[in-house]
Amino acid sequence: MDHVNGSPASEEEFTKKNLRKFRRLHEDRVQIREFHRSEEAQNGADWEWWFHSGTRGFGMRVQAKRMKTGGSYQLKYTVRGRQQSELLVEDAQASGCLPAYVFYNHRNWTPYSLGHAVFDCPHGSGEQAHLGCTIVSAYTVRAAILDRALGPRFARQESMPWHTILCDESDRNQTTLEDTHAVVSFMHRIGLDHLAWAERSVARRAQRSERDPGKDDKRAPTPDEYAEIPAATQPTAWVYPTALPSAIRRRLALRDASHQPLPELPKRVVAMIAGRDVQPPDSRLVMSVMIDLAT
Repeated sequence: MDHVNGSPASEEEFTKKNLRKFRRLHEDRVQIREFHRSEEAQNGADWEWWFHSGTRGFGMRVQAKRMKTGGSYQLKYTVRGRQQSELLVEDAQASGCLPAYVFYNHRNWTPYSLGHAVFDCPHGSGEQAHLGCTIVSAYTVRAAILDRALGPRFARQESMPWHTILCDESDRNQTTLEDTHAVVSFMHRIGLDHLAWAERSVARRAQRSERDPGKDDKRAPTPDEYAEIPAATQPTAWVYPTALPSAIRRRLALRDASHQPLPELPKRVVAMIAGRDVQPPDSRLVMSVMIDLAT
């Protein structure tokens, strides 16, 4: 409705509203630290999640993107001549986090699935509202930017409702830190596979263009179009990574999880949990959110 009225909220407005609501609802386990916004941070700032139990845990460096009226996102946004997605990956690595994107969506898409809604969880069928906030690896976004045959629709299709990284399928009604890390790491590994696939696809097209410079390279179908092609006639050169329902993806992640003890939290994160003043690791970070999974 904000789009219709000509004044849609910014990514930062959605982020602050959502995260502050988390804190109000779960103040016994959620802490938020907001940093002073620098001029550079106003051009594509990030925030981070730290999931911990005691002094052990892991972090995600997150960039939020609001869906445009046509169902796409501004993924190729640049900051001082560099792609925002590249900066996100670099900053995540420097701060010891996994890079991710959160998409803020409106009701104009239904995810493709393999017999199940991709937003189903172990507790039952999902709701349309669950698609309002979805999360995906930044490497999947990098793949969507690199390979024009994928594009923003692929990144959107691969994203999953953000609550599913904490959704517990056991009877104990409490997600462990190790389970959450397994799901997020699995999402990250899928993203790396997507990026490797995109790099190979772009390289193959470049080689074909060099061999036949006067021949137009036939456009590959989009992932949604590809899904409609009968399996027996799908060109092997167009084999796309396949979106998996969230519940299946979670089971695969937990099956492959080693459940080894997680490393110690960075000293700056431990200091924030203790309520002490710290400086952000870089000027683009505007907010840190610490979630205690031991409570």
